[in-house]
Amino acid sequence: MPEVKILDGPTMRTLETALDVASARHQVISNNVAHVNTPGFKAADVDFVSSLEQAMAGRGGLAGRATRAGHLPIPGPASIGPPLVAQRVDEGVSMRVDGNSVDIDLEMAKMAENATMYNTFAQLAWSKFSILKYVISEGRR
Repeated sequence: MPEVKILDGPTMRTLETALDVASARHQVISNNVAHVNTPGFKAADVDFVSSLEQAMAGRGGLAGRATRAGHLPIPGPASIGPPLVAQRVDEGVSMRVDGNSVDIDLEMAKMAENATMYNTFAQLAWSKFSILKYVISEGRR
């Protein structure tokens, strides 16, 4: 009988990766908000679609990375640590005298959009687990 991997299917891997990328984007947006008054700070963002495509292309998940020189390498895909994402820095013209390119209204709108996406993916993952729980509990009867 072939081995069945219920939680390791493409749907769960995609949901896990989407949650990781949305989490990484939230961190970048939060960093922008934290530096709203830092002179010369340039806002950054994560392109969700290209980061998800990059993460899913042949790797099955996001690769872990060492954040300090003494860290051990993480072999293969890992869902721990910050994911490698396509981050871009806003090099456009700043509307502020101090050179800061953070628009707090835009960042808060991005954060709300990202939170909605994260919650959607989390709800889909919860639904998958609910179905699995139902199958297991009904299978005992």
